[in-house]
Amino acid sequence: MKKPSGYLSPTIHKAGTAASAPSPPFQGYAHPVFGDLGQPGSVCLSRYPSEYHPLVERPFTTIHLTLTGRCFARCRGCINGAITRSGSAEDVRTLSLYESNPERDGRCIIKLVKDGCSREAAVCFYGGEPLLAVDAMNRILCIIDAEAPQIPMRYMVYTNGDLLEEFADRHPELARRIFLYSVSVDGGTEQHDSIRVGTSLERIRRGLARLAREREGKVLIWSTLREEQSLEDCFQEFLHLRTKGLADHFFWHWVETSEPFEKFDKYLCGYEEDLRKILDVHLQWLGEGRILPAAHLNELILYILTGRNRGSSGCGVEVADNFDLIAGTIHSCADLPADMAIGRIDGDGTPVFRDFDLSALVEYKSRLGCKACGVHSYCGGRCPVQAHISTPARLFQYCQLMRLHCGVVLGAMGEISRIMQRKGITLQRLYDESAFFTQFTDVTP
Repeated sequence: MKKPSGYLSPTIHKAGTAASAPSPPFQGYAHPVFGDLGQPGSVCLSRYPSEYHPLVERPFTTIHLTLTGRCFARCRGCINGAITRSGSAEDVRTLSLYESNPERDGRCIIKLVKDGCSREAAVCFYGGEPLLAVDAMNRILCIIDAEAPQIPMRYMVYTNGDLLEEFADRHPELARRIFLYSVSVDGGTEQHDSIRVGTSLERIRRGLARLAREREGKVLIWSTLREEQSLEDCFQEFLHLRTKGLADHFFWHWVETSEPFEKFDKYLCGYEEDLRKILDVHLQWLGEGRILPAAHLNELILYILTGRNRGSSGCGVEVADNFDLIAGTIHSCADLPADMAIGRIDGDGTPVFRDFDLSALVEYKSRLGCKACGVHSYCGGRCPVQAHISTPARLFQYCQLMRLHCGVVLGAMGEISRIMQRKGITLQRLYDESAFFTQFTDVTP
């Protein structure tokens, strides 16, 4: 992305201190197929014979806007867990700082997008729970419509899903303008309601059913995996919702938290078993000429078949191609600490960037030995947020999980490739129907 007006040449500005890399006596998991998953070369994507596959991608300039800090979901391990709708005077004062100023933020979005180099742009409404601030959302759309009608803008909402029914009832026209809903669903009723204790899966299902009568965009089911959660349970709930016409795409990722897994060996085995079940369904669908819409799974297949290299961390926050707007400040990622802001927004919406060098965000990669890792071309070092909040042991566990994840998919690539060729399923179709949506997620699990 072309740097916006007000951007200053980068200088060294240390953004924070990432966790130190794991070193002995950490022991890697001894996998019966891949060997020691603690070793960087235990899984190598590059060993798959790469062939030329023409592919046209559609990168977006994406602006994430925090509409409000208010939320009632009380999700276990939430990165914004201290911010809830308690009603206390202290919380109200704190949360008021996170409310969007639609005029300021809408005009800042216009300026940032005009300075971007992508043909298409998306505003991603974030929170808190953005459906608690629908009036601000609607006002921002009106400002962009009126002041920048030439911009082909799309709009996305990240939501816990609990207010979808009310949203569709009260704002049907706005509901039709959202091109992608990312709805947090962490499995079936028992699993989901025990994790996202302020929400109800039954209410979410009702909301999705009501939304289906209005929406023209897609619904992506986003599952956040904690140690006690079953990926299989999350996947089955997605299939249930898709069968009813209530959801279109599926994504999962491991929660960002600091403490190591308590029973990592057990979790690895369970995760592998669940992932293989999903791959079995993927192969079945391919055999029927269909693409299982698991966005990042299809992107990994794309990476393997093309030999592509991400060239950045998983979400690319250190590249500063996209921006997160929070309470009048500009960030490379909304989930990083407030003191890592890279700029501010003037009252008239002008973005003003300070001197910054975001390379410090990925210093952890050299200590982890990412460049020697056989899955680094896809993983990219995964998530800098995780690196900055985590313990060395947890980081080491994520490295092993990522190698296992890639290795299991790599092991199925022979059959995936054969079926795709037999059914005439191109990589372009894989991208257009599914992998395209990965850019609106955390990219890697």
